[in-house]
Amino acid sequence: MAEFALLAPLFFLILIGIVEFAFAFNAQLNTNYASRAGGLVAAEAGNDAAADCMVLGAIESAMGSPADKTQISSISLQRTNPSGSRVFAQTNYERRGSLTCTRTDGSTITVPYTATSSGYPASQRCNVLPPNGCPTLSPARTTVDTIAVQITYAYPWHTPIGSMMALLGPPMSPTGLSFTDRNVFRIEPVL
Repeated sequence: MAEFALLAPLFFLILIGIVEFAFAFNAQLNTNYASRAGGLVAAEAGNDAAADCMVLGAIESAMGSPADKTQISSISLQRTNPSGSRVFAQTNYERRGSLTCTRTDGSTITVPYTATSSGYPASQRCNVLPPNGCPTLSPARTTVDTIAVQITYAYPWHTPIGSMMALLGPPMSPTGLSFTDRNVFRIEPVL
C-alpha cells in the first residue's frame, strides 16, 4: 500500500501528460494540414477576387476534430521569395466577425474572419508566366508569385496538466500552447 501511495500520483501525472500532449500534437498536425490545404487553394485561386475567402474556407474545412477551428487566432497570406524565407507583403485575418466574397460565378462565400491588414490583396497576386509576368503590379514582377499561408492556433489545456505545469515553473504557459504553421506554394500560372 505504501508503494502504491507513492507511485500512484506519478503514474496519473504521466498518464494525464500523455493524453494532453496527444491532443496537443493532434492540434499541431491539424494546423499544419489546414495551412497546406489553404496554401493549395491560394495557389490555384491566384488573383481571383474571392481567393481569400476560398483560402479561409479551405482552412475552416481542413481543421478536424479534436482540434477546434475556433481556436485559430490568426491567418496570414504572404507574398514571399521563391524559397519562402522572405516576406514581401501580407494580408492578415483574425477569427472574429465575418467576411463575404463573391465568386466569378456570382455565388458568395462567408467565413468567420475579419481582415486586420491588407498589404497583399488578391488583385496584387501575379499568376502570369514570363516573358509577360505582371509588369502592371507594384512592384513589377517577371514571374508568378510565391504565396505562403501561415496559421496561428491557440491550444488550451484540456486536462489539469496546465495548473500542474504552473507549479513546476515558467517554461510552459498555464493557459495552453500556441502553434504557428506555414506552408509555401508557387501560384499556378494562367496559360
